[in-house]
Amino acid sequence: MPVPAFDPASLSKYATDRSIRRGEDYFGSGAVETLVLRGDELEADVEGNAPRPYRVWIEFGARGVTDATCTCPYEYGGWCKHIVATLLAYAKQPDAVEIRSPLAEKLAALDRSQLQALLLELADRIPRLSDMIEATLPYVTFTGPTGAAAPMAALVDTRALRPSVRNAMRSRGGWDEDYSEDGYGVVDDIVELAEQAQPALDAGHGRAALAILEAVTDEFSKHWKMLEETGEETSTFFDGTASLWIEALLDPSLSADECEQWAGRLADWVEDFDESAAEPLENLQIVVRQGWDDPSLGAILCGEDPPGGLWGADPPPYDWRVQVSQARLRILARTGQDEAYLHLARAEKQYDLYALHLLQLGRVEEATRAGLEQPLSDAGALELVKGLYEHGEIEPAFQVAEHSLQRLDTRARQDEEFSTVAERMSEFGLDDSHPQSELAAWLRDRAAAHGQIERARAAGIIAFRTAPGLAAYQRVKQLAEADWPDLRKELLDFLRREARVSNETKIEIFLYENLVEDAIGATERYTSPRTLARVMDAAVNRQPQWVIAQARRQAEPIMDGAQSAHYEDAVLWLGKVKQAHEALGQQAEWRGYLVALRQKHQRKYKLMPLLKTL
Repeated sequence: MPVPAFDPASLSKYATDRSIRRGEDYFGSGAVETLVLRGDELEADVEGNAPRPYRVWIEFGARGVTDATCTCPYEYGGWCKHIVATLLAYAKQPDAVEIRSPLAEKLAALDRSQLQALLLELADRIPRLSDMIEATLPYVTFTGPTGAAAPMAALVDTRALRPSVRNAMRSRGGWDEDYSEDGYGVVDDIVELAEQAQPALDAGHGRAALAILEAVTDEFSKHWKMLEETGEETSTFFDGTASLWIEALLDPSLSADECEQWAGRLADWVEDFDESAAEPLENLQIVVRQGWDDPSLGAILCGEDPPGGLWGADPPPYDWRVQVSQARLRILARTGQDEAYLHLARAEKQYDLYALHLLQLGRVEEATRAGLEQPLSDAGALELVKGLYEHGEIEPAFQVAEHSLQRLDTRARQDEEFSTVAERMSEFGLDDSHPQSELAAWLRDRAAAHGQIERARAAGIIAFRTAPGLAAYQRVKQLAEADWPDLRKELLDFLRREARVSNETKIEIFLYENLVEDAIGATERYTSPRTLARVMDAAVNRQPQWVIAQARRQAEPIMDGAQSAHYEDAVLWLGKVKQAHEALGQQAEWRGYLVALRQKHQRKYKLMPLLKTL
């Protein structure tokens, strides 16, 4: 089986500039350990600020990385620095990768008795593994072959969940000053226990899911005050489990008496938790009481438009309504109520799900019309056009993609607030343009493959505007043909005026076009040392005075501050000072400067031998 390939140049598609820079630092410092490739799955341990390394999992597919996760709680957009470091190590140090057979293949060779012996042996060796196995049994129960439904009480044994909650609470110490970036919280562990209800929901066993959720929530209610030691909040637990609770409470098989009992149970927990848990618990009571018998809901499911809609004059928060609507839609889809699904999706403005369900039903014309007439999200439009294309509906797919991109491009050009927000996001290394740029790149490449160059070129321009980069720039150049001089000016002007574009990207393109003065101008914002060095190399013969000033600004604080670990970096910067003086014909000035440095730092025994190399 061929080893999956990864090109580090593609990192900018998935990670922010800040994450890439920090990932490069982690890789360079040797933080990546134990790279193991099993089939299409790569695992690695990466040293961080926590006592134990973080574990990174990466899954490869036909088109590259399809999934990447890390045990750190990074949630600021794109891949974290640990994932970046892992992929850099994988690409640049192939000899460090240990290749093994997929675990599934090894286990497939074992019979029942051998598997049982393996589990029992591990349970003897690993503390609390017995509890973990018992707590995980619902996954096995609900994902097995379908058959006659067993009684709910027989499907779930929640006794192991309660000690697992207690163990999670007790396994964490106090507040970690690095927690906000690199820690992993108690509540995350408890939410993972509650997520064992998901297979039950997928199988249509709402009561079994409720049993799991009740056990975890009830045990958490008895120990939540321990969170004061970690600085976490109970609301995080309910944020993480809300969709599970909603779908379980909407199980159509629940009787009216059962629904009322659950409403009472939720009310009891309001008293047990702190104030931050009150609102989600009260909203869950609304859900279970509304159920499926609400007259307004019944009218909507039949395609009617009741006064006040589903929620009336005092609706719950928007995010909550979305979660409830999507839970109902999942149940309707699972039970084959397609028309009711479409009526509810349209009424609740779930436009993405509405269009995609039409496509799933084979109603291509209606799905296309929905894509053209309804305000789909960028991610929804991308999924729809890919689906249409796979169904052989080439022109409809192109039309929907083009329509979505034109709407996006118009908004980006006209909305001043859009530009302001984008600029502030860029300051923090954030960018939410991935679905937008992927949609534009998708249309660009597919249209070009079908010989529709004008359409491909227009999409390519939008792809560049939404996710500027050298590869996107070069792709427009390939498609522009005779129009390239005008398009080149347009794209370069865009780079010069757009504050949201990272200066690293600007510099890369400016240097590609040999626009040294523009590259120098882009260094006024933060620039990584590596990129700054590239600009200096390009500018040494055209702007040597600037190179001298910048290189001295980098080198002198290192030497003056006795930062001995970075003396070699300082000497590299001084080498650029020397090159710039030579470009000016100022060898004497350089020698004078170097003599002064040696005299000033003569007592720094680690620095002096390095200065002598100059």
